[in-house]
Parts: sequence; structure tokens; C-alpha cells
Amino acid sequence: MIDLKRRNFIKNIGFVGASTLFCGSLVAQNTLKNFSNTENKENNILSKFSKVTFFDAFLLDQSLSDCYKKVIVTWEKTGYVSSGNYCYSSSDGLLKMFPMHLHTQTTGKVDDVLLCFGKNSNGEWKSLRSLSGFDLEAITVAMNDLKIHSNEVNLSHYLFPAPSQQLNPYGFDTRKGSVYLQTILDSEQTTTKIIIKEGNNVVYQKEVISQHSLVVQSSFV
Repeated sequence: MIDLKRRNFIKNIGFVGASTLFCGSLVAQNTLKNFSNTENKENNILSKFSKVTFFDAFLLDQSLSDCYKKVIVTWEKTGYVSSGNYCYSSSDGLLKMFPMHLHTQTTGKVDDVLLCFGKNSNGEWKSLRSLSGFDLEAITVAMNDLKIHSNEVNLSHYLFPAPSQQLNPYGFDTRKGSVYLQTILDSEQTTTKIIIKEGNNVVYQKEVISQHSLVVQSSFV
């Protein structure tokens, strides 16, 4: 998990310029755009979710609209913007995920985030968790590794938040168990540790080396 304070750091170094860490390749290749590529459903971690426009998502659910508008205020102040007028919805409609990204004039796109919202038993929408580009990268690696063992399993039930309030600062509950995620940012090699459990049993564990490196620059521009 990378919290909002860390994202403030990412944003700030993007504006400072080449005297500090450059993050232009932080989430290179437009991470979420690739995940939503319908021509490559086999490797698309969001393929089990339907793509829904804001209009359709908010039209009949004012609670979701109010919750979303309240949450994105802080993100927008940090510089994040919506990646489009759509969200991703689980088949039962209880989980909605909204893609956003951070773009700076000096480095271009430097961060992706997927804001996750869940609908509780009282019909109220709550903010569950934000998944960073590094989180999504690790989840993609896990999906590709796990689907080798079984194509019959709906891996989204193991890899994405359950529609309930989350309390774990380094992970989240899923429909089948839980996911632990921790990213260590480093100028040499950024890694994300991911642990997936079914109930209390660990079914997958890996330290994913990010393909989106941070590059140190030593002079001003």
C-alpha cells in the first residue's frame, strides 16, 4: 500500500524537476489503460468486472455519488484527475472501482490509482481502499501465476477488496480471504511484497520487482 502522504511526495518530486527523483517512468505504459484493454482479456485483471459510465453508476444510487464526490476531493487537491467517465463494477454491483491518475508538466504521468468503494448490508457506500500502480502491477503478476493452476477459479474474488469496511493498513479482505501489499520505493529497485490468503492459509506469496523504475538525476534543468 502507498498512502496519500507518499503520493504527495511523488507529486512534489515530479514538480521539483531533475535535481531529485524523476518519476516519469513510475507507472510507465499507462498501467490502467493496459488493464482495461478489451483485446487482451486473458491478461486483464479487470476482465471480471463490467465497465460502467458515471451516469449509469450514479443515476440510481445517490449514496455512491455522494461517497465518491467526498473521497475524490483530497485526491484532486493533490493533483489527481479521473482517467475517464467510467468505473468498474462487480457482477453483484456491490464493488465499484474508479481509475484516476496523476500527471505533471515536468514528468508526464507519474501515478495511477484505482479507488475502491463497497456497498454494505445497510445499502451505504464506503470507501474501501486505493490501489496504486505498484499494487496493480503485483496483482497482475499474481493473477498470471495463479491462473496457471486453475482457469475455473474467479481470481477477482481472491485479488480485489470485498465490499466491506477495511481496517488493515497494508492490505484488504477479499471475498475468499485477504491480500497483503507493501511497496518499498527505491531509486535502484522498487519492490512490492504480495501475500494472498484463502481464509488463514497462504496460497501465494511473492516479492515483485517493479518494471517502473525511479531514476536519480543529479543536475537542474
